[in-house]
Amino acid sequence: MAFINQDFHFQEKQDKHPRLRWLLFAAGCAVLGAVIANTNTATDDLDTKILAADDLSSDTLNIETAPAFTENQPSPATTARLSFELTLPELQAQQKIIDDINHDTPKQWREFKVKSGDSLAKLFKRAGIKPQQLDEMMKSGKAVKQLTRIYPKDTLRILTDDDKNLLGLRYEIDHENYLMVERKDGALEANTFKHDIETRTAHASGVIDSSLFMAAQEAGISQNLIMELAGIFGWDIDFVLDIRKGDQFTVIYEELFRNGEKIKDGNILTAEFVNQGKTYQAVRYTNPENNRAEYFTPDGKSMRKAFLRSPVNFTRISSGFTTKRYHPILHKFRSHKGTDYAAKRGTPIVASGDGKIVHRGRKGGYGRTIIIQHGSKYSTLYAHLNSYKSKLRVGSKVKQGQTIGYLGSSGLASGPHLHYEFRVNGVHRNPLTVKLPISKPVPKRYLADFELMTTPMLAQLDLLTRTQVALNN
Repeated sequence: MAFINQDFHFQEKQDKHPRLRWLLFAAGCAVLGAVIANTNTATDDLDTKILAADDLSSDTLNIETAPAFTENQPSPATTARLSFELTLPELQAQQKIIDDINHDTPKQWREFKVKSGDSLAKLFKRAGIKPQQLDEMMKSGKAVKQLTRIYPKDTLRILTDDDKNLLGLRYEIDHENYLMVERKDGALEANTFKHDIETRTAHASGVIDSSLFMAAQEAGISQNLIMELAGIFGWDIDFVLDIRKGDQFTVIYEELFRNGEKIKDGNILTAEFVNQGKTYQAVRYTNPENNRAEYFTPDGKSMRKAFLRSPVNFTRISSGFTTKRYHPILHKFRSHKGTDYAAKRGTPIVASGDGKIVHRGRKGGYGRTIIIQHGSKYSTLYAHLNSYKSKLRVGSKVKQGQTIGYLGSSGLASGPHLHYEFRVNGVHRNPLTVKLPISKPVPKRYLADFELMTTPMLAQLDLLTRTQVALNN
């Protein structure tokens, strides 16, 4: 990763076929001029958009075609990989060029929207393709299994010849990957490919006035990113109890682009959070030994603790740890050796640390309860659940942050909430104040590499925070 300027933009995009790209672009422009001169607007078919030579709609389709053909074995269904968006006339011109290169008759790309109740067989029937070709396609490779998980509103793009023989099929798996089925040497072959994704970095800062979400929204940060930010600092800051007006944050993060359009946020690279006057910093570092990325303090200590402070996200505490509390149902004073988090019924509850489930079931006034043992010293209890995560049983191993159940009001509960207990050697401790054990720091043998990789990012973070402080003053 190399930062090029103070705007924090960098690019990881590579041009794999420069000569072919320029050849196709030049030829496409020539054909496009002729096509535009005879432009006629065609009526859209709601079921299929036939990409034929006489359809000159100005609709823009984000159709990136199949991997480029090799010099030794050109394929009839092969087209050039493009990293920019094509209009219909440009796409038609492009297809004509490829067909001319392959000495083929013109072919048609058709686009099909998956409807509720659709199956591949129905889609192939609408396309006029024989059922045996569907069977052939489903045997074209492991990658084609992606087509067993299509959903309504998904799009399939199908390439056929004049006799409706299947020559190619394209399916967008997600923003970064796509499936391509193409006929080579008479047989169909399925493969998955990655789009050319451009990664840029961006930054944002905010001051909390009313809530973290509102501050994030004003700073232009997505909810997913602010949740990730809270997850990084969640071992040191309780985002339910500890947040105060005037707290500040600064974050440097990745943005992923395809064809110049942002598709989603990437990873947080480095961040700072000032909570009640105390500053916390985190930086992302990938261990060269296992290629695992984690967040560390600037001096190499892990941000990750053995336990999360809170097993639910962004709720309110309805009752804290105390030796004397009036029970709303039993109508008497008794100790409350845990913390109650009030939230909507069905809110996911996560394991606060790695461990093994030793109890799953009803437990008196606790209602539906899960108890997790974390080694020989620690255990956690989650009570009043509405339901359990399926497939989890007594003896199941769980990871920190893994969903184990859903918040409810089973047992002696006046409303939906999670009752959470933290025990050390069997003794109840306040989950909000107990000192949590830490995870392993950066290994000593990698400290030099850690400093080399993270110093530039931390320097940029310091520059941004100083600038933000100056603006606030």
